[in-house]
Amino acid sequence: MAAPQVRRADFLMALAYATDLATGHSRDFALRSCVLAMRFAEVAKLDQETCRNIYHQALLRFIGCNADTHLLAAAWGDEITLRRELHHIDMGNRPEFVEIFVRAIKRKYPGASPEELEEAVKRGLAEAPQVNIPILAGHCEVAQRIAERIGLPPEIRENLGQIYERWDGKGLPRGLSGNAVKFPVRVVTLAQDAIALNDHHGFAIMKEKIGKRAGGGYEPELVDLFLTNAEKLFAGMDGPVDREMILALEPVPHAMLDEDASEEAYLAIADMIDMRMPFTFGHSRAVAELADAAAKQMGLPASDIRDVRRAAYTHDIGELAVPVSTWMRPGRLTERETDAAQLHPYHGERALASLGGDGKSVAALVQRHHERLDGSGYYRNSRGTDLAPAARILAAAEAFQTAREARPYRPAMSDAAAAAKLRNAVRDGKLCADAVEAVLTCAGQPARRASAERLAGLTPREIEVLRLIAAGDTAKEAARKLEIAPKTADNHIQSLYSKIGVTTRAAAALYALERGLVQHGFSAA
Repeated sequence: MAAPQVRRADFLMALAYATDLATGHSRDFALRSCVLAMRFAEVAKLDQETCRNIYHQALLRFIGCNADTHLLAAAWGDEITLRRELHHIDMGNRPEFVEIFVRAIKRKYPGASPEELEEAVKRGLAEAPQVNIPILAGHCEVAQRIAERIGLPPEIRENLGQIYERWDGKGLPRGLSGNAVKFPVRVVTLAQDAIALNDHHGFAIMKEKIGKRAGGGYEPELVDLFLTNAEKLFAGMDGPVDREMILALEPVPHAMLDEDASEEAYLAIADMIDMRMPFTFGHSRAVAELADAAAKQMGLPASDIRDVRRAAYTHDIGELAVPVSTWMRPGRLTERETDAAQLHPYHGERALASLGGDGKSVAALVQRHHERLDGSGYYRNSRGTDLAPAARILAAAEAFQTAREARPYRPAMSDAAAAAKLRNAVRDGKLCADAVEAVLTCAGQPARRASAERLAGLTPREIEVLRLIAAGDTAKEAARKLEIAPKTADNHIQSLYSKIGVTTRAAAALYALERGLVQHGFSAA
């Protein structure tokens, strides 16, 4: 079967959603800023290559923002709230800038005495350049590296190295000014600030503030053109911005990713997620290695193995909505923090929704990676029949890997202790016994039980055929979708009927449903 190609723009949208979560923007901020920036490019009659650079800059400007986030949180506390407040000020206005950081310090030390708070403010502001500048430089370098890994050309990568620079030279970390700041950077900075200001203050005040920043944060000529066309540029911007709209804006030719390039894009997302804290670095790669090996051991189809591996790479993308300061604090989460943390599978599914096609299966697995067989998981409290074998494997792999990693509130477990914890979860009806044993075996733990024939010894191809006929396909239709001969498909059907002890399609469909092999949200093949 020919490997499908994927629009690279789909991955850009997934990354855009992730950065919106991490920076405190509304979840479609980057998409709306892309629409606005591309409308501006049309008004300005810019050439195709400049439009391409603007398109990518708008979607990817903050993809490096997870680098060293733990240092930002250690210095200033809740980094998402800090970033959200910074969106609404002129970063070149020192009194406004200082006020935001003083507010952050006060949030960080809510119980401090006036004297202690005064000392903390003095110390924080004195150390701010030594803290902030290296972090921002890291954001730029990481953004460039991620862009290289997803196949973007040097010019776009160079733009991503200037994300915090300004027209007047008051930006960071290099203090570039004027035309030394790349033109697409200047356009996107203006567009994104306009979106943030419009969201916060409304259209009239947004225009006023943009106008006052001419010659400061923005090139005067760009401001003039923007304000002259502001009503046209913002027309309909309060409505939804969807995947098809962003795909339609991509300048031709549309960039496509083959199977290998898609795999690298998923892996780049994994590394982008995990670099936010030292103790999560490499976490998603490790979960993916375990899940991939366990899925192979359980004899799942190649498509399932691919999907569970990619879901493992991206399973924590929704955690970017939770401040790093929350994860780094010793002690239990508050009820409010727990509620926010338990929504991260939802945000993960939404972030990956733009991928379409096979990406829907990956997104569905990400949504379910904290679900449990008895309905005690989150966020949907799904039960056994809604959890396919791949979902059960991902849940077990994530639980095992997390248990043997240290966290600020607990030490790492030994492999043996982590294995015991998972087997206790099996005993309590939470995790799938076969998935747990497959994960533990692949992790080098001694087997405690023979692997049960949960799938009745079905081959990967028979599982694919079972899914299709359970979904209502005839043998001929299944053969066409799998690109095999109808007689071969019929042979698979007779073989799987014999293995699962049925003689009709209806009984086979019920078998598949009872074992989580077919349900809404997962592709059939």
